[in-house]
Amino acid sequence: MTNEEPLPKKVRLSEADFKVLPRDELILRWKQYEAYVQAKEGKYTDLNSNDVTGLRESEEKLKQQQQESARRENILVMRVATIEQEMQECTNQIEYLKQLQ
Repeated sequence: MTNEEPLPKKVRLSEADFKVLPRDELILRWKQYEAYVQAKEGKYTDLNSNDVTGLRESEEKLKQQQQESARRENILVMRVATIEQEMQECTNQIEYLKQLQ
């Protein structure tokens, strides 16, 4: 359905209409009602499709952010381990120098 197509009008039938209207008129109104329902379903499907697409894009973005965060975390953990090792080496050197005195 394109944006230029007008939406079919909603058709309402009362119980009295079923009793009074001729069969051909009822069939015509029923077809109008079906066109209205199909238009609404099409619109809903389009909106739902857009939502799903948006959610997939968001999911992909979040996965990439999570991977980047995990990579940064690993780098920081390695840096902390390196600094701890350097501190241990400094502590060992200090102990060695104290023993020499």
